[in-house]
Amino acid sequence: MRQKHAENVYPLFHRFIDEFLITGNSILTEHEEVLNDESIRNCFRNYVENFKEGKQSFDDKIREQFKDADLNTKLVFAHAEWLWVYAVADKTERRKKEYTKRTTGLTDAELKTDVYPNGFGHAGQWHNQNKYHEIRFILLIIQFLKEKIESKELKKTEDIAEWIEILALYQKYDKEYEGFDIPEKLKQEIPSQKLAVSNILTYVAFPDNYERIASDAHKWQIYSSFSGLLSDEEKKDEELNRDEGIKLIRDRLTEFSGNPNFDFYDEEYSRVWNYSLTQEGFSEVQGLQYKKAIILYGPPGTSKTFTAKRLAYALIANDYLSKKENVATYFKGGEDFTKGRIHRLQLHTNYNYEDFVAGIQLDNHETKPVKGKLFDICDAAEKDKAIGMPHVLILDEINRVDLSRLFGEVFSALENREETIDLSIGDLKLKIPSNLYVIGTMNEIDFSLERIDFALRRRFLWFFYGFERSTLKAMIWDKNKTLGTRLSNGEVERFINNAQALNNEIIQLPELGEQYQVGHTFFAEVVEIYKSYKDINGYTNRIKEKIYRNGGAANIIWDISIKPILSAFLGNMDKDSKADKLNELRTVFMQ
Repeated sequence: MRQKHAENVYPLFHRFIDEFLITGNSILTEHEEVLNDESIRNCFRNYVENFKEGKQSFDDKIREQFKDADLNTKLVFAHAEWLWVYAVADKTERRKKEYTKRTTGLTDAELKTDVYPNGFGHAGQWHNQNKYHEIRFILLIIQFLKEKIESKELKKTEDIAEWIEILALYQKYDKEYEGFDIPEKLKQEIPSQKLAVSNILTYVAFPDNYERIASDAHKWQIYSSFSGLLSDEEKKDEELNRDEGIKLIRDRLTEFSGNPNFDFYDEEYSRVWNYSLTQEGFSEVQGLQYKKAIILYGPPGTSKTFTAKRLAYALIANDYLSKKENVATYFKGGEDFTKGRIHRLQLHTNYNYEDFVAGIQLDNHETKPVKGKLFDICDAAEKDKAIGMPHVLILDEINRVDLSRLFGEVFSALENREETIDLSIGDLKLKIPSNLYVIGTMNEIDFSLERIDFALRRRFLWFFYGFERSTLKAMIWDKNKTLGTRLSNGEVERFINNAQALNNEIIQLPELGEQYQVGHTFFAEVVEIYKSYKDINGYTNRIKEKIYRNGGAANIIWDISIKPILSAFLGNMDKDSKADKLNELRTVFMQ
C-alpha cells in the first residue's frame, strides 16, 4: 500500500527504468551512456569474480575492488547499490550519498540531489547482513533486462517493471509465471537465500499490490496472525503465494475496519502480529506453537519483558481473530479478550515450590496440603480449553530462582500436557492443559545458560536477545517526536553507530563477551537526558550538535549509565586495568 510520506519513492523507480535501463544514462549524476555490455561485465568481474574475502568492511572491499575500474563501471555498480538502498528509511540521505561517492570518487557537487529519498520504512538487519547477495541479484536483473531492451523485446516502462516483479517473485518462491520465460542460466545464478530486496522491488514496482515490508519473517507473522480471514480452500491453494495471501487479508480487513489505507505497522494491527525482535528464521511464536514453552534470554535492557507481554497478547489475539465474527468486534474496540488469560509472575529469590506448585500449611494444629499459584492458572486455562482460547504464563526473571526446585516434578507435565501427575505433597494431582503456554525471561549475566541442567534446557526453546540497533533507532525517534527534541538524522545515526561499535568491542573482549552487551533501552535514555540538558543550559533547537555538544547528553549517559554498568561487569579487574579498559571503551562510544 502506498505511503504518503514516501511519495517520491515510487516515481524514482520508474525513473531508474526510463533513464538508466532504457536510455543507459545515469540518474545519480549528469553522465550519459554509462550502461552497456562492457560496464556490466566489468561490474561482475570486479564485484563477483574478484570479491575480497576477509574481515574488511564492505565499504573497504568495494573501494579496493573498484579502484582501477573506469567511471562507467563504477557508476553501474553505484546504480545497483542505489536500487538496493534508495527506498528504505534506515539509511539516511547522507549515508546513501556516501555509498555513491565511495564507489565513484565523485563529490557532492557532482551528484544529483533529488534521488536520495527518506524511504518507505526500515528494511531491518537482514537487508544489511546479505548485502553482497542482494546487490549481486540486482546486477543480474540489470544485465538480463538490458539484453532484452537492446533486442527490442522490452520497450515499455510497465513491462520492464513487471519483469522485475517476476524475477523478484521467482527469487522468493522458486516459481515461474506464464508468459515470462526465465533462462536456465539465470535461474542457476539467482541467489537462493532469503533477500530483503526481493520484497523491496515488488513493492516499489507495484505498491498497490504489495506491503511496505522488507522482512519475510514479518510477512509470515502477518499471514499467520490473520490467516483466519482466509477460507480453507485459500489456505490449501499451493498456487497462492504469501504476498497474494496477504493481499486477500488486506481486502478482508478493509471490509471490517472500513479503512482501505491502513498500514500493517499501525498499532491496532501491529500489536497482533509484530510481537518480537526476530527479523528472519524461526520466530518465538513458532517456538510456542511447537514447544509451548520458550525462554527469552540475554543481557538486561534488551526488551525481553516487553516482548514477552506483546507475544502473549499476540498469541491470544491470533486465536481470537481466527474467528471471523470477532474481527469486526476487535476493530470496534469491543471486549478485552486477553483479560484473565495472561498470567505474569515476577520471580525473586524467596519465591519457591510451595508458592508456585504446592506446600504444607498448619491449620488447627494439623497440616494440610495447599495448592500454589500454578493450580489457579491451570484451572483458568482448563475453563477456556473448550472454546480453544490460549492462556499464557509469563515467568519474569527466572534467573533469580532455582528452576528445577521451583517446578519440581511439574517439569514432566510441561512435556506431557493433559496427563495428570501425582505431586509429592498430600494427594494433590496436577494436569497442565494443552492451551497453557509458558514464556520465561532471563538475564544471562545473572545466570549463565551454561549453568542450566541439560534436562531442564530441553524443556524450553531458547531465544537470545541482544542489542538491536533497529529497535534503538525506533525508540529514539519515537521519544524525539514525543518530546520535541528535533534531533538530526546524522547525529542520531552517529550515536547509534557508536552504541553498536561499543557493543561490538564488548563482545570481542575476553573479560566480557556477548552476554555483557549493553541493552538498547539504556542508550535510548539519551533523548530524555538531552532534553533536560537543553532546558538547563537554555539551548534552542537550532543548535547543530545536540547529543555530542560540549560533553552533553552522550557524555552524561556514559557517566551515569553506561560506565557504571561496564564497571560492574569488569568487577574482578584491578583498579588501574579497569580504568584503562573503561577509557578505551569510552573512546569507542564517543568517536
